[in-house]
Amino acid sequence: MEKRLKNEIRNLQNILNDDVENNNLNDESALKLGNKIDKLINDYYSLSIPKKEFPVKSEMKEFYDASYRELKRITIENNRFPELEEWNKYAKENNLLSSESMKYISMMEWKYLKLKIKRQINKKY
Repeated sequence: MEKRLKNEIRNLQNILNDDVENNNLNDESALKLGNKIDKLINDYYSLSIPKKEFPVKSEMKEFYDASYRELKRITIENNRFPELEEWNKYAKENNLLSSESMKYISMMEWKYLKLKIKRQINKKY
C-alpha cells in the first residue's frame, strides 16, 4: 500500500512540477492535480510517518509559523521563491528559522515547501 502511494505521489508531483515550471498553475487541471497530491500525501503520512506533536504554546511551532508566513510573504513580494542560500541569509538577519529547521519541522524537502507555498499563493488569486 505504501509503495503504491509513494509511486502515485511521485508521478503526480512530476506532472505538477512541470506545470509549476511552465507557469500553468492557474490551469484548473493543475489545481485538481494539487488537491489529489495533497490527499495522497495525507494518506501516506497517516500510514507510515509518525506526526510531530508540539505543545500548544510551543516556541518552535511559533517560530516555524512566523518563518513560514514570512517565506510566503517574500515569495509574493519578489514574485519568486527564494533559493536556499538566499533564505538562510534572510532568516539569520531576521531571526527566522533556517531552511534546514523548516525542512525538519515540516518534514518536507525545500522543493516541496516551494510547491506548497506556490500553490497556496495561486489559490489566493
